[in-house]
Amino acid sequence: MLKVKRLAPVMVLEVFFFACGSVPSGSSAEPPWIADPYAVYNRAAYIAAVGYGPLRDTAEKTALTNLSSIFGQSITSESKTNYTYTQAVETSSMAWEEKSTMAQAVKTSVAMDTLIGAEIKDVWKSPDGTCYALALMDRAKTSLIYLELIRQNLEAIEALTNLPEAEKQSFEGFVNYYQAAALADANQVFANVRNVISPGAMAGEDLKTGNDYRIEAARIARDIPIAITVTNDRQNRIQGAFAAALSSTGFRTGGKDSRYALRVNFSMEEISFLNNPYRWVRYVVDASLVDASTETVLFPYSITGREGHANIREAENSALGSVETAIKDRYMRDLGIFLTRGTTN
Repeated sequence: MLKVKRLAPVMVLEVFFFACGSVPSGSSAEPPWIADPYAVYNRAAYIAAVGYGPLRDTAEKTALTNLSSIFGQSITSESKTNYTYTQAVETSSMAWEEKSTMAQAVKTSVAMDTLIGAEIKDVWKSPDGTCYALALMDRAKTSLIYLELIRQNLEAIEALTNLPEAEKQSFEGFVNYYQAAALADANQVFANVRNVISPGAMAGEDLKTGNDYRIEAARIARDIPIAITVTNDRQNRIQGAFAAALSSTGFRTGGKDSRYALRVNFSMEEISFLNNPYRWVRYVVDASLVDASTETVLFPYSITGREGHANIREAENSALGSVETAIKDRYMRDLGIFLTRGTTN
């Protein structure tokens, strides 16, 4: 299998510090922060938002959502990634106390979706039963956290892309650049949020975008020809389907001396079922994307199934059509996941 460098990039975009203080439930004196949170918390030092609902949980979630909306649409569901922020924290140069605080933020991120550094500061239940919650972010502390997130990602990007030319022009290089693109995307989000928290904080910083790395990944792909061989093919239909799948990811096909090869074995045999008048065939496709220089199988793939029809020729045609569809849909999808993540999981 393809060995891809496992780093500790920071891709968790939506985590938070959860704490909660409260005023006496049912108090008739409405806290001033309900009408204006900045009447209590200095706007220069904090970002705040209020939420309400029939239950405390609803009020807190609404407050956090309202706080997130201050930052626009640049922070959404991108926290669902294969990377773990905790690893980045453990390997960073931050003091132990800072690591502990940030790791706790990550630990609680599964429970709620909101911003790094956000907390529920106050809650109040009115006499009519409505619950109110105040979500708060400390500008100075949170700005430093986002600065550390960006720094961690820049280090990971450097490690991914600082490759010898020979290593860069390979599947490993392609995968690395796509991973770097994802981290660069995250940094753009982090930078946007930090600019809202601390206006002008990112002035003079020239962060590359994810597209900068995706363009380079596409160039690498174009320079990697893949030879395709299929045993027991039918009118080159299997080879054509795989060629289309590889081309859709940006790779060239062909060449006899290519470093990379897609080796496919196709088989189809007639089977029968008791009391079933149809003619049936079972098909198997075993495909291996191989680094021919080392004979290492990078991406094994298998497609199996069966098709039936009134006559054997139509059953075989139906089977070939199913294989082509499977290659177009499943193989293209799973190959894309593999190439961009280095894994099919």
